[in-house]
Formats: sequence, C-alpha cells, structure tokens
Amino acid sequence: MKRSRRYREIKEKVANKYYNLPEAIEFLRANNPEKLKNIKIIKKERKIAIIKEGLPEDILAECQKNNEVKLLTATEVRQQVEKQKKSRWDFEKILAHSSGEEAVKPLQKLLGPKGLYPTKKNGSLTESILQEIAKFQQGETELKTDKGGNIQAVIGSSNFSSEQLAENYKVVYSKITELKPTG
Repeated sequence: MKRSRRYREIKEKVANKYYNLPEAIEFLRANNPEKLKNIKIIKKERKIAIIKEGLPEDILAECQKNNEVKLLTATEVRQQVEKQKKSRWDFEKILAHSSGEEAVKPLQKLLGPKGLYPTKKNGSLTESILQEIAKFQQGETELKTDKGGNIQAVIGSSNFSSEQLAENYKVVYSKITELKPTG
C-alpha cells in the first residue's frame, strides 16, 4: 500500500519509541494534520428517542417536559431509520420501557446491526428511563471495541490544553481498567 509523504515522515518519528503521557500528547499536538484554525466547532444538539409504547404516564409526562427527549412510536422510529441516513436522525440513542418490550421486538432486525436496538444488556430497555435520560444528558457515552479488542475514543480536540488532554486520558484509562474483567 502506498502511503503519503506526511504519513511516512510521522511514522519515522514514531518508530519503536516509547512515549510517556506528556510526550505523547505533545507529539500528537505537534503532528496534528488539522490545525486549530481549520477545525470548525459546531455545537451538536444531542437528543434521545423514547419509544412511547408501554411507557407509564408519570414517565411520559416527565419526558414531554424535556426538550432533549423525542417521544416516538415504534413505527415512527422504523420510518426515520429506514428512510434517512444516520446523520439525519433526530436522535443518538433509543430507550424503551421494559413493559413495551413487545412493541420493540419488530425493530430488532432493523436496529440490531446499527447498535440501537434497546436491550436489557445495554441498559436501554429498562424501567428506570428517567435515570438513563439523566446519564445521557450528563454526557455519558459508550465505548466500543473493534474485532481486535482496540478501544477508540476521543479524549478532546486540538484546542484543549495538554493538561486537559492528559486529565481526560487518565479518566478514560482509569474507567477502562476499573471495568476490565478479571482474566
């Protein structure tokens, strides 16, 4: 595979060298292909979709007050996911109440491959909908691994200071090691 000149130059700098955290952050900042002036910061409005079927009235009333929550029927979720690209969906995550599990089952083939299907295992099919909404609003995100077990996560952007990046890295690293299964 043919690589660019810039890729080859950076690879030569990295070759078989161990970097401690401050050195690694400085290296990444110095070799960032996107300089700060070229990065456009757009505040993305994060919304969460809640499937209405089976939702108790008290939770429904609370959800209607929250402008980050989009209440949809299972049919409306199907229509949005089938007809639009992911970038045009009005939500990032889907939650369903455990009493509405039957209404969600027909969506399994559609949402399962996209990682959006509400299940008890991932916490999106639950009775504590309001707690999950609160976690989402506080910025909780899921980290996923690829087939090799590598975790890809963003710890900041190029306008963060080295101290902020180091702190974010330490938080992510400590959480991963805390959740790491034994063996």
